[in-house]
Amino acid sequence: MSHDLLASISSSEIASILTSQPTLFTSEKINNLSIYASREGKTSWPFADGVIVVEENAASKYKLAVEFKRVNEGIHGILTALGQSQAYLKKGYHGTIIIIPAEYSTHNAPGEYLKDILDLVAENLPIMIFTYSINNESELDITCNRSINLSKMTIESTRITNQTSTISTQWAHLREGSTEPDTFYRYLQTAKRIDLTELKEPNIQFPDELINAVPNDYCPLKYLSNAPGDTYHDFVWRHFWFTYVINERTLPLFTMNNGEYKVCNASSSLLINNGSPKYFFVGKSNSPKNKIVKKLNDDSITEEQAWLEYARNIKDRAHSFREDIDSSLYHIGMIHEDGKPTSIGYKFVDACERNRNDSLSGTPLAIFESAIIQNGELGAFIHYVSLASQKIFRDNPLKYSVIEEEYRSFDSNSYLQDVEKILADDIKVIRKVSLRGGVSRKPFQAELAILGFLGFLKKGRNRFKPVIGLDIDWEKVYSALYREI
Repeated sequence: MSHDLLASISSSEIASILTSQPTLFTSEKINNLSIYASREGKTSWPFADGVIVVEENAASKYKLAVEFKRVNEGIHGILTALGQSQAYLKKGYHGTIIIIPAEYSTHNAPGEYLKDILDLVAENLPIMIFTYSINNESELDITCNRSINLSKMTIESTRITNQTSTISTQWAHLREGSTEPDTFYRYLQTAKRIDLTELKEPNIQFPDELINAVPNDYCPLKYLSNAPGDTYHDFVWRHFWFTYVINERTLPLFTMNNGEYKVCNASSSLLINNGSPKYFFVGKSNSPKNKIVKKLNDDSITEEQAWLEYARNIKDRAHSFREDIDSSLYHIGMIHEDGKPTSIGYKFVDACERNRNDSLSGTPLAIFESAIIQNGELGAFIHYVSLASQKIFRDNPLKYSVIEEEYRSFDSNSYLQDVEKILADDIKVIRKVSLRGGVSRKPFQAELAILGFLGFLKKGRNRFKPVIGLDIDWEKVYSALYREI
């Protein structure tokens, strides 16, 4: 297994251990205790391998950073782990957890050795130690070598909330409609091409009606892109937004035809995953442009009011789209916190350019797949779904099978709801209060859509099968997991 996958699985195991044995980290009674394994959100160096969040009454009480070491990192890794764990305390975590192998070829008790060091030189530091071994069934056996008592420990720190920000799952938050290779390619290409020594604004001609709809004292470029700053990141976003999404072709709101308003329905310059053009603000009856034009034809708003509503829609969509792209690219390891591409980001862009600007096939898509599975930790998500499925079908292999006349179907909604519950309650990798109970949207809809597009789910009329549940293409998963990017 890869370092990140082992770190994720170990973190979820420890979250379960702490749930059943809270005295390992505190002597106080915590009301409505909830513990889950997570990962850092968009944050600053040093970067933890994982985060375990302890909540009381659905509010964060403690955050514990995880530092994980594999056997092949060598015995010197236990000392670097000690230094890194202290850096996480400085960053603002309430405590840290070091996870190291139960033994090395050159040391048969590294956990006890590390505990002795801490007890000798830093007895009061809130640093837990766990050791692990992999048994014959490829499962982890985890032992606690050093407990702490956070209720009696204080650590001086320059704590800043966003330094220890976390997301509610271990895997990246990827959004349907925003996690498309072509979108990522064009954004990263824009970042690659911008001259850091001479930042210039994009050149775009706005309709006078749209300029008049921008509130006074606001720069139209900054307002309509929802990027009011002058950082490198802001310049990249404005160039991307006004090149590929909002441009002279897509800007018009309507035309007139025999006294009736008609929607201007030009597509953006981005592609969706099937290679077709991507549309913004138009295309469905409830799309912003369509709704506005309907109001104009109904005489329920004036043209001035229409442009005001359109300007607000552009601004709001810019905000949500930027959030989606920034967080997704960051979590799959393609941009740094400041918006500059990482080495993987540059490799992806270069591969797309060599592939005739095609991000949807060949080497570019292979890089994207591995970034999603490895850095985005969708590989861990697939692992957890498999574990949950094994538990579900152990006693009833035909659970969720529904016979309709001579055809046997699969109740995927009930299956996914049960998987989600197991991931929250048993495996401890979902924030419990964030579950979408009572909402019509299926659990993991975005994850399954992305995995399906990338081919990690078996193709066919139904991606769910009796006895196994989600039909995963394990060969393709392992290929992406162990591919060097």
